Amino acid sequence: MKRQANAFESKGYMKLKTKFRYKSLWWFMVTAVTLAADRLSKHYISSKMELGESIEVIKDFFYITHHTNTGAAWGIFGNITMLLGIMSVIVAAGLVYFFIKYDMWPVRLSITMIISGAIGNAIGRIFNGRVTDFLDFYIFGYDFPIFNVADIMVTLGTAVLVVYIIFFYKEPEKKISAPEDAKEKTGGVNE
Repeated sequence: MKRQANAFESKGYMKLKTKFRYKSLWWFMVTAVTLAADRLSKHYISSKMELGESIEVIKDFFYITHHTNTGAAWGIFGNITMLLGIMSVIVAAGLVYFFIKYDMWPVRLSITMIISGAIGNAIGRIFNGRVTDFLDFYIFGYDFPIFNVADIMVTLGTAVLVVYIIFFYKEPEKKISAPEDAKEKTGGVNE
């Protein structure tokens, strides 16, 4: 048994395991910081502003407006708040699989942002029955739906992932089997 442990160590298994642990810790910290920024900003708005209150930051363009939303983006699915919260947690847990599978920083960055945003909004849905939104923009006269830091994380994470997949990701090359491998598969019979 000791001989196998040495074989793993000589192949760099322990070094790889330690490297993964430190890399994962860094990504966990990114998730924690973005989640904290989301939760703290929502708490601040909820405790310092009345619902519906608005503060002008840039005239006719950007306002801080205290708004709550029981649904998803643009208020859709407003009558299934708890289900949305639970689904967000399930999706975030599922994304951990892809985080582990793909050791590419753009993929891990995007997944980290999506997970932190999903969990940030899930906390509000599950524990408060609503999500606090406060970033309010008027773009060329259009009153864009009010959003929050978690929404930014989900949107940016998705954008990074889409751009990476479309423009940069390359499928791993498939190995072509050698003639010896073909003989073994056919039982040594050549066609």
